[in-house]
Amino acid sequence: MTEFWIIALVSIISIYVVTALFYESLCFISRFVSGREVKPKHLMLLIMSGIFIAHAISVLIYALIYWTLVHYAGFSDLSGNIQEHFPTYLYFSITIYSSLGIGDVFPSDALRFLTGIEAINGLILITWSAAYTYFSVEKMWEAHGMEMTFCKKCNNSKKTGKNNERS
Repeated sequence: MTEFWIIALVSIISIYVVTALFYESLCFISRFVSGREVKPKHLMLLIMSGIFIAHAISVLIYALIYWTLVHYAGFSDLSGNIQEHFPTYLYFSITIYSSLGIGDVFPSDALRFLTGIEAINGLILITWSAAYTYFSVEKMWEAHGMEMTFCKKCNNSKKTGKNNERS
């Protein structure tokens, strides 16, 4: 029963730490790219690189948590096709965070709860980064005069103030 409370506490702390670091990463990216006079393609590469690094840090944090729980807190080790070195924990964390879930390495006992938490947190952060990217690209295109128009008729009705109703 004690393992459950330790995992519950570690899960809550990991959610807050990883999400806070991800938020700060997005803020840093926003400040870094704001007002830069670079081509939109280079701006996009900067944004995507920053987001990738933020996800990599999140995965690394979870891998360190697994490693620490197994090697220093006495929790059951991962099962499956594992080798006793840190890259296995990193690989496991990547597959859980991204919800890829290959299945060659899997948790046992109390670590299963933490892996579920990591999967949910990873899903939320990945979708958050997709939304951030979408809005960043939209602002970037507007700033560079590259407004997207999917329906010329719809766009003209906005400019003239007419409704787009059929007679």
